[in-house]
Amino acid sequence: MNGKKGWILLCILWAGSVLFAGAPAGASLPSGEELRVRPAPAFVSGTGVNVRSGPSTAFKSLGKLDGQDSEELAAVDAARGEDGKTWFLILSAKAGEGWIRGDFLRFEGLDDSLWRLITRIRRDLGVTPVMAVSRLGKPDTTENRSFRPEDRPEDVTETEMVYPEGTLVFWSMKDGAFLVSADFTGRIGGFGEVAFGADADAVEKLLGPPHGVRNRVWTYHSGMSRIHIRFGMDGRVDRLILERDPY
Repeated sequence: MNGKKGWILLCILWAGSVLFAGAPAGASLPSGEELRVRPAPAFVSGTGVNVRSGPSTAFKSLGKLDGQDSEELAAVDAARGEDGKTWFLILSAKAGEGWIRGDFLRFEGLDDSLWRLITRIRRDLGVTPVMAVSRLGKPDTTENRSFRPEDRPEDVTETEMVYPEGTLVFWSMKDGAFLVSADFTGRIGGFGEVAFGADADAVEKLLGPPHGVRNRVWTYHSGMSRIHIRFGMDGRVDRLILERDPY
């Protein structure tokens, strides 16, 4: 091999190694079976990504999402499409419930049990008021109020949905709604694997030691979200609260 050909080959190999090094890690994507039990947080990668009514481009678009918006989606199922690609069923505060092809999603926190639990809570309770009604039924009362939060350029509509043993609060803006808080003492079975009536040992086995303890309330933090678990005088879970910083 002469020097010129050797230099060209070296450049090709070097370029290929750079492309390979810059590619995402080849971690396996969660399966539909896994996501139906433990939904996972996901984010859109790309601009103008369609959310479709089924796992194929043949289904109609329900809306488009942009990765720059950084909306945290809940991936709740997966299926193989006619195109041979894996599609994921996601819950979006902006586009509702629909399917996105896997190569337009990135998954984070797959090994974070607390983040996965929070995602499951959002799946079970709904990420919009409409989804909440479809899951929990019509609330006893619904109250709406509009205000402009400090350092926000637009008004927010706060929707409080009151059930016999729990309350949900959503914030709605022009680009969608999101769950701000959930506070329950019953009606639902619990927050995912954390069930009402569980003792402290069971909770610690699931989530590890609490990040904070005060007046029989254990608190866990994950990013912008917090879970508060209250234990009754009998040492068993009797109240569950999810809070999320609105921004």
